[in-house]
Amino acid sequence: MNGRTVVVVDDSSDFVAMVELALEPLAGRQNLQVLHALSGEEALALLAQYPDTAVLLTDRRMPTMDGLELIKRCRQLYPLLQVVALSAAGDGTSIIEAMRAGASDYVVKPPTLAELESALERALERHAELNRAFQMRQKLQDYERELAIAADIQRHMLPSPIADDPEHRYHLSAVLIPARHVAGDFYDHWQTDDGRLVLAIGDVSGKGVSAALWMAVTKTLLHSHLEHDLSLEQAFDAVNRALASNNPQAYFVTAVVAMFDPATGELSICSAAHIPPYQMSANGTITRLDAPQGMPLGALESSSYTGATYILSPGDRLILVTDGILDALSPNLAMQQSLLDQLLKHAHTVNSESFAPTVISLLSHHWIGPSFPDDVTFVTLEYAGQQHSYAIGEAVPSESSARD
Repeated sequence: MNGRTVVVVDDSSDFVAMVELALEPLAGRQNLQVLHALSGEEALALLAQYPDTAVLLTDRRMPTMDGLELIKRCRQLYPLLQVVALSAAGDGTSIIEAMRAGASDYVVKPPTLAELESALERALERHAELNRAFQMRQKLQDYERELAIAADIQRHMLPSPIADDPEHRYHLSAVLIPARHVAGDFYDHWQTDDGRLVLAIGDVSGKGVSAALWMAVTKTLLHSHLEHDLSLEQAFDAVNRALASNNPQAYFVTAVVAMFDPATGELSICSAAHIPPYQMSANGTITRLDAPQGMPLGALESSSYTGATYILSPGDRLILVTDGILDALSPNLAMQQSLLDQLLKHAHTVNSESFAPTVISLLSHHWIGPSFPDDVTFVTLEYAGQQHSYAIGEAVPSESSARD
């Protein structure tokens, strides 16, 4: 009867029969099943058959297995079970021992009907409360497991956080730290058939699972359209139309996509209301690449986008971020940009492999808390320039001839 069973345990069959008779009105009102046992062993057998039993009413003194041992066993096996101990009048020591063993209440024998009903009603109420809490805890644990699975799936959807050009012309590294289990941020990168590098970064409005799903859709659409030889502007137009045409929750995505040619240093950028990328020179000078800003993807179906072209010189770094890094630096919007510039300058002397981790480490000093207030994504591309491969026997030019 799933949580509405009461087991009465006493070595006196007359007492058990009296208790069952006395409990009939209560059993009728609360839809209880009242079972009885004449020993601790019989009680354990009944509990094994009815593991959701709500209340055990047991005498303290019984042959073979006494009530104290039964209470201890029940506490180990059935943590939600409420145990009411029966004790003779004046036997305070037995009551204390029973409570220490795990009984939740006691009744002095012989109990009045009112005392018996009152004790059982209290026990049933406690059991119901504990059962609700247990069910809630189980649901939360199930939810945590589902979120952990979702986070693992999302991590596997992202490309490698480190990528090197086969000809050693650039090094790419990326860090994504979700504010919760799953992120609404994303990054992507891949090399086209003609050797150019595509970089994308984005931030979905909202947080949690719904934002993560929208992130997956956006990332997939961007990758698909750009692989079909569309320009950055055309790809943004197509992705925006697809997102806006079926968007009842009114989500939107800020994003930047860059197309980089390592052979020439040419960098094309298209932005959908995202934080502009940063170009950091070898000496630490930081320049914001303020490409024309379009509307966020998915916000307005008729939006159009315009790109811009820049040149990276050997030794330059391209830096893409989401606004979570600014929120972690300061809640003061007016200070965020200068603080980010300082952060990047402090890290600019480290090598390409350590640059992104160093920035995140420095960021952690600004934000004191168990997690960042928003998803944090940081992508950096360090350009080494065109590398010349010398054939066997070919002379390597001296430094002076190289200058000539």
